[in-house]
Amino acid sequence: MGRTAKASYFATPLNPFPMNRTRRPLRLRPVVQVAIALLALFSLINLFSKYPDVKTDDVPRPTVGKVMMIYGNNPVYQRAVKTHQNHCERWGYPLFLLQTEILDGVWNKLAYLSSLIVQELEKPEAERLEWLFWVDSDSVLMNPNMRLETFLPPPHLSDIHIVLTEDWNGMNAGVFPIRVHPWSIKLLSAAIALPIMNPDIKLFWEEQSAVVKVLEKEYFSQSAAYVPLRWFNAYMRSPDGESLNPDSVEDLQVHPGDLLVHFPGTPRDHFNETLSPYLAIAEQHRSDWEVPVEQTVYPAETEDFWRNYAMERGIVSPESIYIEEPV
Repeated sequence: MGRTAKASYFATPLNPFPMNRTRRPLRLRPVVQVAIALLALFSLINLFSKYPDVKTDDVPRPTVGKVMMIYGNNPVYQRAVKTHQNHCERWGYPLFLLQTEILDGVWNKLAYLSSLIVQELEKPEAERLEWLFWVDSDSVLMNPNMRLETFLPPPHLSDIHIVLTEDWNGMNAGVFPIRVHPWSIKLLSAAIALPIMNPDIKLFWEEQSAVVKVLEKEYFSQSAAYVPLRWFNAYMRSPDGESLNPDSVEDLQVHPGDLLVHFPGTPRDHFNETLSPYLAIAEQHRSDWEVPVEQTVYPAETEDFWRNYAMERGIVSPESIYIEEPV
């Protein structure tokens, strides 16, 4: 009887790979692995260096920036600024923070704003910010759900270049948006120059009083709009922040859901005890304060305000234009 051929389980010159053994996966030496990783890293760096302006579609270009100034190492000021920084990071607002005193005291506010507006106007129009939101550092951001754009005039009110609020002393310049526009540079420059050109002038609130004086000129006054103070410049309520102050005007006090609380006129020796309760509320991110914007009064209130503002001045909004179609 002939023998049946059996499969060979051993390596031979004609069968160099035994059938009962599997091939081992190719393993690279650690040095080779590191070299490949570095090569990939340098390739990515080279790619992004060639395309530095690539932006993702889900991150829109910001049109509003926030501007503040802070000197020294006061921890309360730093905590307050941090609440604004978190707000900016959430919505993609650039935060411009002046930490070096250039002029005397509060006059740096106007000079810094002016310099930033000049820098923005140097850019191509498509790359500029459209508004800068000045915020005093004695303020605490209370509702990070609120966008700054909520309070800006609509596009058809393009002649409004600054939006201000008033209290019992008149205009308060603690928080306000100003448009990136040559008009704004003229306003700020005129206010800075006012005490220099008129050394005998009395400016009780310094730079704030200077802006008020300059706004008396028709050229400037016709481009300034005044809105309710609570929109973006609300004042403190009770000392613990938990209830309204019955001795103060309710419409000037911060309410849950409002953007921020401002503490103008607070003495430095009371600064810590005055701001700390509100900082605690903000840092705890309490849901009763961080109200979604659509659940606040502001979308409807701001829309109604600007509609009435335009109607009183005979300005027609695009939404109100009716074109009759031919029959």
